[in-house]
Amino acid sequence: MAQASTAAHVGAANANQQDDAKTIIKGIRSNEIWFGVVGPVGAGGSRAIDSLKKACEARGYDCQVIKMSALIKSWAEAHGRDVPPPDMRPIDSVPMLQNLGDEIRKSDPAGVGRLCLAAIARRRAGLTGADFVQGQAVQPDETKRAWLIDSIRHPAETQLFRRAYGPSFALVGVVCEESVREERIIGKFLTNPEKQDPALVSRVKDFIARDADDEKKAYGQHVTNAFYEADFFVDNTFNDPTGENGYLEEPLARLVSIVTHDRLVRPTIEETAMHHAHSARVRSACLSRQVGAALVDHYGTVVSTGTNEVPRAGGGVYGEQFSGNKRTHEHRCAFRNPAFCSNNREQNAIIDELIEQIPELNVTPAGEKESLRAKIRKTRLGGLIEFSRAVHAEMDALLSAGREGTSTVGTRLFVTTFPCHYCARHIVSAGVYEVQFIEPYPKSLALSLHIDAIAVSEADWVPPSTLSISEERAIDPEEDRGRVLFKPFVGVAPRLYLKAFEKVRDLKDKVTGDMKIGEPEWGDEWSPLVSAYPEIEAALTKNL
Repeated sequence: MAQASTAAHVGAANANQQDDAKTIIKGIRSNEIWFGVVGPVGAGGSRAIDSLKKACEARGYDCQVIKMSALIKSWAEAHGRDVPPPDMRPIDSVPMLQNLGDEIRKSDPAGVGRLCLAAIARRRAGLTGADFVQGQAVQPDETKRAWLIDSIRHPAETQLFRRAYGPSFALVGVVCEESVREERIIGKFLTNPEKQDPALVSRVKDFIARDADDEKKAYGQHVTNAFYEADFFVDNTFNDPTGENGYLEEPLARLVSIVTHDRLVRPTIEETAMHHAHSARVRSACLSRQVGAALVDHYGTVVSTGTNEVPRAGGGVYGEQFSGNKRTHEHRCAFRNPAFCSNNREQNAIIDELIEQIPELNVTPAGEKESLRAKIRKTRLGGLIEFSRAVHAEMDALLSAGREGTSTVGTRLFVTTFPCHYCARHIVSAGVYEVQFIEPYPKSLALSLHIDAIAVSEADWVPPSTLSISEERAIDPEEDRGRVLFKPFVGVAPRLYLKAFEKVRDLKDKVTGDMKIGEPEWGDEWSPLVSAYPEIEAALTKNL
């Protein structure tokens, strides 16, 4: 059966000359939605796919699972590459697949994602009875269909799906404590006797590190960078080998309900707090990165926010003044003349001093000194952060609370990026009980420097002591006084917050007052348009 063109699809939607704009737009929306899953190896991405499938099927969707690893194998077979045999051990087969994925991404970082698009189009053609010709559009039918992509390993794949499927694509990030992931993978890859072999254990750890961030190749796997771009985060740390406890089913069913509007879902305190942190984040004009923080009290009330920015005399940071304030002058790095980063300048000055003072370095030919400087910058010296002019977001939030006389003891801090070691010691000292974060921060030494005061496992977490000095003295000195919990954020990510929770449809019968979730006037905001904007313009203006 020949496939109708996009123009024909738009024309059919506009066949009735009496149709108004809303009817035309609603008529060219698809019933398809897409979910991608990303998570470090061992986190349980496939289990998240299974839970998404159950949730979507319960809401009447035909679910189609696309496994990226299967696409890589098919590509390898078609191009005469060696493919891991079914009986090969994971410790050998998985690195082979990593190499094949790298080969595909070498010419285009989104290469594996493009294979996924082709697979979706091919399968859609089979489901709708259409002829499939690669490179030609395959129009969807009226079936409610959910495409579940398992699993994304590079941020370019995320960007590809977002641009191809627009508002109908949601990325799920699977959180899992590092120690738990490592234990799972070692248990899967090695027998009990092999676990005693340091060389084999080292191979497994190298594989885990390569999966998270292949530092040698930009086209390698970079799961960490793809992970923190997720729209929704879910925790799979709990030990559930058979999946019978279904720890992921409730949170992922909530996500699917947000997308399908089968019930009313409102944000948690944590989701609202992280949304405030993200809003504070985008105020920053820092040349290095934007970070935001929100401090909430015991009841979940936001008591202060912070951003990484240059401090301003009199209190606070630049960018916080009302626009009508005549005393507002910009002295941030991005707006001074010339604009430059003080941290980089000071790092470079130290590097030049090292080259000048150390004879073994100073003999480097003049033409190679730039290369030498670049190599030194890749050491921990290039990770020094103390020369930045900016107050960090966490510190800005704590100081803002202090200026208003609000106690920070017992508060929770939501920050878009894992705190650095400078902020960590102030967070501990301020009496904060819990920190939640989204992005990792490799430069941070917070855990190694303050492991006595910071916990990363919620299972064994004891909040810091609130006892008086006399009560403290009565306790055994060896007893744990508690620690500050640093944990990954779970739930609706800030990037999805407004779309997930903003009221865009009626929630009641306007006559009876009974609760009734209605349909949006212009079609569901999660549904993609099957036509490009030139065809939409033509359809909407044809019969004017």
